[in-house]
Amino acid sequence: MPTPYQLDDLLALPAAASRGRATWVYGALRFFLDIPAAARTERLLQFTAEIDAHPRGGEVRGILREFWSHHSYIRVISEAGLPDEVFLLRELLARALRPLVPVDEVQGDLYILLDSLNLREEDAQWVASLPDPFVDWWADIFRPSPFSILASCKLLALRATNVALARDFLTVGSDEDVTKSGFFTLPGLVEHVVQNPEDFSQWETRRELCEAQLRETTQLLEERGASASMIFRVRLLRSLVWRIQQVLNLQRRDSDSRKFAVAIVHGFASQRRIGSVVSASTRRLARSVVEKTGRVGKHYIAKNESQWKMMGLGAIMAGVITCFTALFKYSISALIHAPFLVAIGHSLNYTVSFLLMQAGGFLLASKMPAATAATLVDAMEDPEKDHMASLQAISQTQTLVTIGNLFGAVLASIVVDRIWNAVAGHPFLTSEEAAHGVHMLFPFSSLTIPFAIVTGVFLWLSSLATGWTANYLALTRMESAIANSLRIRRQLGAAPANSIAHWVKHHAAGSAGYIVLGFLLGSVPILFTLFGIPLEVRHVTLASASLGYALDALWLGGELRRSDLILSFAGIGLVGLLNIFTSFALSFLLAVRARDIGQVKARRFLTEVGHKLVSHPVSFLLPGFDSSRDA
Repeated sequence: MPTPYQLDDLLALPAAASRGRATWVYGALRFFLDIPAAARTERLLQFTAEIDAHPRGGEVRGILREFWSHHSYIRVISEAGLPDEVFLLRELLARALRPLVPVDEVQGDLYILLDSLNLREEDAQWVASLPDPFVDWWADIFRPSPFSILASCKLLALRATNVALARDFLTVGSDEDVTKSGFFTLPGLVEHVVQNPEDFSQWETRRELCEAQLRETTQLLEERGASASMIFRVRLLRSLVWRIQQVLNLQRRDSDSRKFAVAIVHGFASQRRIGSVVSASTRRLARSVVEKTGRVGKHYIAKNESQWKMMGLGAIMAGVITCFTALFKYSISALIHAPFLVAIGHSLNYTVSFLLMQAGGFLLASKMPAATAATLVDAMEDPEKDHMASLQAISQTQTLVTIGNLFGAVLASIVVDRIWNAVAGHPFLTSEEAAHGVHMLFPFSSLTIPFAIVTGVFLWLSSLATGWTANYLALTRMESAIANSLRIRRQLGAAPANSIAHWVKHHAAGSAGYIVLGFLLGSVPILFTLFGIPLEVRHVTLASASLGYALDALWLGGELRRSDLILSFAGIGLVGLLNIFTSFALSFLLAVRARDIGQVKARRFLTEVGHKLVSHPVSFLLPGFDSSRDA
């Protein structure tokens, strides 16, 4: 079959015809890559034999060597597989747009030519499988010149120095003199080692210093709080240091040029991926967010009788506040008809109620599962902790707070409705509104089930906001900054500055989560409705307060039926179960993945939980009922 790599066509091109030679090379590479890897080796061996057998074979080798000696080969060596940008969001945008932007593949830039081939991981594996004599034959053509090695190493070192000595990166590390950084004189040292290969040990010492600095930065990020952008730059620096090592190795006698070629092909194959960058940069951030959320969850577990009483009272008070939340919700819907204003009104109503709970230290049952799931996974990492006991304590506290919320919300709503009836001469809700409020909770004749699941997702998202805020405050050391700020102390005084710092430490993250939850519950359903997608909130405590108003109105009107009472309370129970289970399950899965617990260990634990639920279900609801432990 005709091939695009006729050697006579290449020899016929004048030396100045760089575009023609690039077009010939591109066609030849495509001819090899467009067939399965198993057949490539034989075809490439035939091509190599054709060059050796050609009368002007030496001239062909010289042309190919000259082509791959182009100055843009430096870019191939120093950039293939490495991020183009220093900041994560810009790198993600660049990778997303790259496939959409047309390029001139044969303009003369070897990096663009190779990148346009859309190399895959299978291509790197194929290069790794080539016979040694064959690799040696082609290594003479692709081997970088001493100048290319010097330029590539210096570019890599300059880029690493620029990233490592950025002000925001330095503030994360230790507060030492910047000149003591291993990256400060890295370009000069790399240039010296390239020109004096016998001093390679100096590079090894410097590499160890740079890696130790990056390990220290990583440790500080784990302790204080992680940043996806900062983690991305740490990984970038590690990649830059490793690429310098790979290029310097090309000068050594014992170097393996095949490994470097495989690394370059692998780099081109991976540099278009977005998911790998996001996953690598956010995994540690997710772990930090989970850890911060887990610290909040420890406060949601009752350990003694006094804590049980305090949490029970706090749960009842949260239910009482929710009673007025439902009152204002009905009023806003009746007085305002513009969807945007209704969304703002509901969001502010929910947010103010949640912040009042936060300020009073009251507990909302639906907010607990996301935090306690992270606490449970934290316990799973500690072999000395009883995982089952931790889960039972979480479940028992969750049951207590849920019952307290429901009791406070329903009872307070009935009391308020009776006061309203005594003053206004009629219940707060009309009979039609009350009937709708009851029927919308029927489990199987309404959309209560999917609405409750979606609300559980909202609760989980708000927990992420809580964890992210806690992580950000730890990363920026906000508490210490506020407490010690001379400007704040001069304008407000020392005591107010300390009070603000205390609030930031203990309440800022929780408040941020409640604000996000308020706007999710208040705005998202209306936004979906505008697009013709029916979505309503089914929040267990809010639904209980609304149900209290509806049941009392029907009772006062003599329209309450026993079946309505049973089905509506069954709906409340199902809403609570789905809210809690959805939020807990999502948080548990995220925490397991972020902490690298492992699927086997997680499944084994879930199996143990299943057996325990079947044999001793009451032990998950009330303390002191685990007969298996007593035995």
